[in-house]
Amino acid sequence: MKPLLILFIFILAASCKDKKRQVQPVNKSTDTTEGKIIPFVTAYNFGTFKILVFTGREARPDFSGDTLSKDTNYVKFISKGCRNNKINFGGHYTIIQKSCGALCESIFIVDRISGKIYADVTPADGRYGYLYKADSRLLIANSNTFQDDSLKYYNNFFGEPELYVWETDHFRPLK
Repeated sequence: MKPLLILFIFILAASCKDKKRQVQPVNKSTDTTEGKIIPFVTAYNFGTFKILVFTGREARPDFSGDTLSKDTNYVKFISKGCRNNKINFGGHYTIIQKSCGALCESIFIVDRISGKIYADVTPADGRYGYLYKADSRLLIANSNTFQDDSLKYYNNFFGEPELYVWETDHFRPLK
């Protein structure tokens, strides 16, 4: 019994060791086989759509004319999102994200100069995240597929990053 206990403890200790994360070498080819790490090649970056960030007094959300304005949960969600997030996109917009509870994410955009709410503008399902910046009109859907913050390589096992640019009241896909 004692040798069995010692063997069990040894196996348990070996399996709990702090193992260094195995990093798959970057495949710099254009192999697009599912699950491969591939280069992200695009003519666009956040600087391509750079814009000055509004520094004036931020408008509250304007629910007049909004078809969802009678939904108290929606009003609370948008109002709280604006209080907590401030300007985080496109120079004068606040993006507020909401998970559907599965693999999708909706976004709501509030113009912090006018207060106008854009509730039906989600460009992609966002199941793998969105990336955006306060001083750029660029939005990257499926941003969690990138290997790191350099945005140079991504793993296409779950899809690939998609680029969109904000055009006043809607997103335009970029090729």
